[in-house]
Amino acid sequence: MTSSGEPPGAGEPALPGDARMRYWRPAPALAHLVSGYHLYALDPPAGERQRDVFQPAWPSVRFTFGDGDWCVRQPGERWQPVGKRSLFGPSSRVTWSESAKGMTIGIGLRPRGWARFSCEAAAIWADRVDNPGRALAFDPAELEQLLIAVTDDAEIPELFDRFLLTHAGADDERDAIVGAVEAALLHPELASVTALADQVGISARSLERLSLRAFGFTPKLLMRRARFLRSLHAIADAAVSARATAIDPGYTDYSHFVRDAQHFLGMSPQAFLKLDTPLLRQSLALRRAVLGAPAQALADPASTGEPPRIGPVSD
Repeated sequence: MTSSGEPPGAGEPALPGDARMRYWRPAPALAHLVSGYHLYALDPPAGERQRDVFQPAWPSVRFTFGDGDWCVRQPGERWQPVGKRSLFGPSSRVTWSESAKGMTIGIGLRPRGWARFSCEAAAIWADRVDNPGRALAFDPAELEQLLIAVTDDAEIPELFDRFLLTHAGADDERDAIVGAVEAALLHPELASVTALADQVGISARSLERLSLRAFGFTPKLLMRRARFLRSLHAIADAAVSARATAIDPGYTDYSHFVRDAQHFLGMSPQAFLKLDTPLLRQSLALRRAVLGAPAQALADPASTGEPPRIGPVSD
């Protein structure tokens, strides 16, 4: 995880600074490329910082306004600053976040979106946060300037839709293969890399290359991450007495799941669920209501229906 400390942008958006969280779905024509758009506006009490956590996820392009005092880290690593324009690569572990007053507006990219909008292999950005540099097929500074002119939250999804549609280009044969892998990762019955390769109709070697280029990780780690996230959300929704039986059938037993938690969370699942993470809890509910799944990496890539533009808010 690295960051270059992007210097402040040319201005601040005219949006209100009150604390809130928003999610929006993209236009149907972008639904296979973009998982959603988001806005986090934080206003902690004077002298305090907001600490919370992001789940393992696909990439995101984010623009930060305000004090610019936002830091992130993964388990076992040091805190690092997040620049005004940042690219969050695909993550295999949780990302802890700490911030003062400010606002972050972003775009979540599906694997097909990364393949379309990025000029580099996703593996280069795996578990990395940094200045986008030349990694994107569009100029993030141009998009930042458009955001600065926004005066209402409702303008954000329309702005992103227009901008991305002008840079999306045409679908090609790679989109179908990447989409098939993304969908297959949601199937708990696929328990091996060989089974995943057979499901999408390519060789295991081709799947490995595709996974590193479009997803950022090996097929084995992608399957392991999906299994863990399914289980984590299952036990979060289950009664304490039923947690051992709520986990994914791909685990040999509950202790197997707990060992995975040490990698993905840096702690036991029980300890994680007891943490005071109000932004994560709000995000889970809002993602489920607006985007159809509590985690970006668990969203159905076949879901392309036209959604309501503005989701529920629980400030």
